[in-house]
Amino acid sequence: MERALVDMRTRYDIEEITIKGWEPAEINAAIEECKAKGVVCVGGFAQKDALHHILVNEGLGNVSLSRMAFLYCMNKYLMRKCESNPRYFDWVDPATESDDEIIAKIKEWPFMLKNTSLSLGRGIFRIPDEEKLRTVLAEYRGDKALIEEIDYLNKCLTRDIPEAELPEKIPPFIAEHLVDINTTIEYCYEGYITPAGKVVHYALTEEVYFKNHQALGYMTPPFSFPASKAPMIEAWIDDYMGKLSDLGYRGQFFNIEFWHNPADEIVFTEINPRAAHSYHYNYLYSFGTSLFEDNLELAHDGSEPATTPWKMWKEGDIKAYTLIALITTIGAGKVSEILDYEYVKHLEEVEGILVRHCKQADDVLTDADVTAAGVMLLQIWVTGKEPQDCVNKEIEIRSKIYLGKEEYEYPESWKATEAGEAAVEAVADAVEEVKEAAEEEGSSVCTLL
Repeated sequence: MERALVDMRTRYDIEEITIKGWEPAEINAAIEECKAKGVVCVGGFAQKDALHHILVNEGLGNVSLSRMAFLYCMNKYLMRKCESNPRYFDWVDPATESDDEIIAKIKEWPFMLKNTSLSLGRGIFRIPDEEKLRTVLAEYRGDKALIEEIDYLNKCLTRDIPEAELPEKIPPFIAEHLVDINTTIEYCYEGYITPAGKVVHYALTEEVYFKNHQALGYMTPPFSFPASKAPMIEAWIDDYMGKLSDLGYRGQFFNIEFWHNPADEIVFTEINPRAAHSYHYNYLYSFGTSLFEDNLELAHDGSEPATTPWKMWKEGDIKAYTLIALITTIGAGKVSEILDYEYVKHLEEVEGILVRHCKQADDVLTDADVTAAGVMLLQIWVTGKEPQDCVNKEIEIRSKIYLGKEEYEYPESWKATEAGEAAVEAVADAVEEVKEAAEEEGSSVCTLL
């Protein structure tokens, strides 16, 4: 984000406000700091910032989300209640239900069991049978620190809502329909609702996974969903977000993840009550727009951009395809022993590719850090005139960046062209020649020309 802030400061007077918690005293201090510095609105882009964004903007006199709308967006069970035709789901509360009571009410096996308030892949389980379910429930009941964390978050989310108005159930877990990830494609839709309550469509990105569902990358605009079918998504979003608008969702971006299945249906995954900060450069490289600035303008006075990536995509006005190549691992250990940082340096300094360091080289990963989607180590932005250009480059990068063998299997749609494969092989041969020459001379080189 630092690179974006440098550019934005040529047009805006920007201050960075740091808030750690959600207690009223700290929020009030942040509001007073903003007033002292002349800050008229704030923009949050990460999940942990979403509540700060609401509370501070409200304190500065800006239109923002109601507490109830935010609560619905932050609980995976409640967010499902806004669907008109949801797949199977039900609440699960290990604190008030026995294992047998929970097992008795599950209507689909296997199914997904998700903690309703955690993010970043935490607390998500594929449950194939009763034995696995009992194991997960026992581990949760025994994790007092996690239970206290969830209870505190729910306390913060519900603190300013009258008890009589709270939903009947705000459960810690949801059981839901298991999606076949090998026959469906996941997308991240981005939009916003104006202070007046109008739903505006902003952008669409395709999420790509390896066959084991480890994250591969995010492509903007999508390469598997044609722009001609955009009205299908618009109709679904208008219906779903219309309900959240009625609950008081105002003056804020949102992103919705959903699956598109072979039956040409949208299957809801989740909503996040914020802009997806990682996609800023996707939109910038592909359409020349600025998510950060559009978000701040909306929070400030409801101003809308002259155009959006969604509109340009529908009109065929695509400047480039942009892929965030996600470099992850499902193994533990020191990050510098997993990735080749000489190669990373080459990508940044020689090829001029934007790299976001989600983990640092000296970080040490434990088994507890690993999720089904993998631990995010780096995000690497790749562009091309066509989607295949991004595919070729991603395969090249991934073939070079790991020091050891990472177990992953590309989906059928993700294959390098013959020209792309030849380029990768040529680079590999050239690298080996340079390495051999360097070894003879007793010098060192980076791992890619």
